[in-house]
Amino acid sequence: MRVRTFAIIAAACAGLGLAGSAVTGTASAATPFVIPQIGAAGVELTHDETQALADSPVPVLIERYAPRNAVIIGLKSDSTLAQNGNSVYADMPAIIGEAAGHPDGSVDMALTPKGLVILQVW
Repeated sequence: MRVRTFAIIAAACAGLGLAGSAVTGTASAATPFVIPQIGAAGVELTHDETQALADSPVPVLIERYAPRNAVIIGLKSDSTLAQNGNSVYADMPAIIGEAAGHPDGSVDMALTPKGLVILQVW
């Protein structure tokens, strides 16, 4: 089950650039990156791609199918979402939606050996 869940999430991450391009109507695509030292691979989304992602069903699918203990969230220090230490009290649509709502906000997503990492950037 865990392998299938990560396969679904990996496919979602891989398709984000295509989805962003299709929705925004531009030729841009998510910028892939690899960190071989830690075995991580992911995508950096632009603001427009993050908005397209926030308007898609992908955040809900991540929320529904990704095991809670396999998702790592990095909120910006000025995030308005509820948090206490390392705990974030928000669902995935709210986390991605907050980044999409900032003028230059975006998200970076990566699959690591510890799970899926989602970082807010602005």
